[in-house]
Amino acid sequence: MTRTLLNIDAAACSHHDGDTEQAGRRTVAALTALPVDFCTGLVRRRALDLFEAIPAQHHHDRAVRELRDVVAS
Repeated sequence: MTRTLLNIDAAACSHHDGDTEQAGRRTVAALTALPVDFCTGLVRRRALDLFEAIPAQHHHDRAVRELRDVVAS
């Protein structure tokens, strides 16, 4: 779980650096690599925080849509 949180933090850095697509891909990869039972609490909150930090203009990007779907499930 710690590795997943670090990967989500790295994805947030990618978003902050302007690579929102990469941020979405990294977060989706981190979340889908984890057993479903661990995608709760802090892990889900960090992923949701990242998604909410992404401006609406990027919500049509494939990676961001995938992130939305993974966080919503």
